[in-house]
Amino acid sequence: MKNTIHKIVQGDCLDVMKKMKDNSIDFICADFPYNISNNPWLTMRWNKVVKADFGEWDKWDTPELYLDFVFQVCQEYKRILKPNASMVLFFSYRYSGWISYELERRWLFTFRNPIIFNKTNPQLHYKKNGFRSFHEAGVWLVNDGGKFNRPKTFNFLGQAKMKNVLNYKIGKSGNKQSNHPTEKPEFLIGGLVEIFTNPQEIVLDNFAGGWTTGVAAYKKGRHCISIEKEAGFIQTIKTRQARAEKNRGS
Repeated sequence: MKNTIHKIVQGDCLDVMKKMKDNSIDFICADFPYNISNNPWLTMRWNKVVKADFGEWDKWDTPELYLDFVFQVCQEYKRILKPNASMVLFFSYRYSGWISYELERRWLFTFRNPIIFNKTNPQLHYKKNGFRSFHEAGVWLVNDGGKFNRPKTFNFLGQAKMKNVLNYKIGKSGNKQSNHPTEKPEFLIGGLVEIFTNPQEIVLDNFAGGWTTGVAAYKKGRHCISIEKEAGFIQTIKTRQARAEKNRGS
């Protein structure tokens, strides 16, 4: 979008965020690594049996080390977010409820709602010894120190759109746009950007991955800062950014 700034930074998000100004971000939308790739489990992916291993970026030696990392990141969020600004964070369903509770208990943020992205075409269960995974779990938090202040920005988009369970399709049938294995759907992230920001405000995604948040911010006329550590995904981001520029105004 013309007159918006989209900054892409390669690096460790903690190192990058420590250099950012206090109270400078209007909204954070971040899809955290889920720390599930150390588990030796198999899944069906488009009729093929594959190991559910997303890469080294999704691996911590212990759950405690992973959670320490999450809370270090959230401490930086507290500093750089504007007062009463919102963030939507995605975690594994194993962690999401406890993390949001703990952030509120520490008087960092106020938990407002879960936001569920419901897959209408989930992967088959290979071993048939458990339930198929139908959803991704996000949490909406507000930077008000647990005081339940009114969010800085909240644009109610109408009763039909303002549901906290939102349906989408995964894979090619869901219009997948990148090679990132955990890409979120653009139209759903775009809705979050529209709800929690106004035009020309600044969105941060410190796990930029396939650049879905960046594309959504671009199309909605918001500035965006995208941080990504992995060189391969940086190339994905640049490719997707070039495609967005080419299609601008079409």
